[in-house]
Amino acid sequence: MVIVYRGRRVTLDVSKVVLPNKHEMNVEKIIFPHAVAALPIYDGNKVVLLRQFRPVINDYILEIPAGVVEEGERPEEALIRELNEEVGAEAYYFEKLFEGFTTPGYSTEYMVIYYANVKRLGEPRPEPYEVINRVIVDFRDAVNMVLSGSIRDVKSALAITLYMLKKGVKA
Repeated sequence: MVIVYRGRRVTLDVSKVVLPNKHEMNVEKIIFPHAVAALPIYDGNKVVLLRQFRPVINDYILEIPAGVVEEGERPEEALIRELNEEVGAEAYYFEKLFEGFTTPGYSTEYMVIYYANVKRLGEPRPEPYEVINRVIVDFRDAVNMVLSGSIRDVKSALAITLYMLKKGVKA
């Protein structure tokens, strides 16, 4: 392992590897902690989204709450913490929709995606580097936002789609 850069959340490793076909190559790998994301369902048929400014794309994007699993924390604990911090949500039930690698071509990030039934919405407590606004929409509108391209975040589109399939909700 050759660490080229170590930042607040990511580490860049550039190492020479030998592939199963015996071809040798340099691999650029972003080492990233495990993460969680949740589709908050509120008041039966509403979805709580975030309109979040993402400096990497220099734009706002609609997405579901998400964050890293801190060291020593279980994914479920991170889920409850992130829901509370980012949208002020208190979940009374949650269930896993999916888990897997987000971008295995260059990153080790592994994400668990849940849906969470929310009983109360309080005041969000975002981190200083999070520029977010809470957006509440009907579930059907969220599906249409995925279909129209208004939701461009893959984890959010996946969560909305999987929830629709799992619950048999009509768009």
